[in-house]
Amino acid sequence: MKTVGSRELKNRLGRYLGLVRKGETIIVTDRGTTVAHLVPPSGDQGEPDSCDRFLKQLEAKGHLRLGTRPFRRFKPLRLKGKAASQIILEDRD
Repeated sequence: MKTVGSRELKNRLGRYLGLVRKGETIIVTDRGTTVAHLVPPSGDQGEPDSCDRFLKQLEAKGHLRLGTRPFRRFKPLRLKGKAASQIILEDRD
């Protein structure tokens, strides 16, 4: 178990996340007071496929239908008239 100050954690976050990834627990302090514990996720949490597995279970029960293709490209609408920011500025006067 390592103890690190908040400024040191901010400056070297990648290094400390690597230690947590390897299974080490990090205690974060702010002016000598413990404010957080960085711990590796337990076996059932943090798995990237757990969400996909859960969605597939819901689909099997008939609660939802998963998409089969990506979304179409979004095309913004062009509206005539004043911009909303301009209307708000005028309203403030």
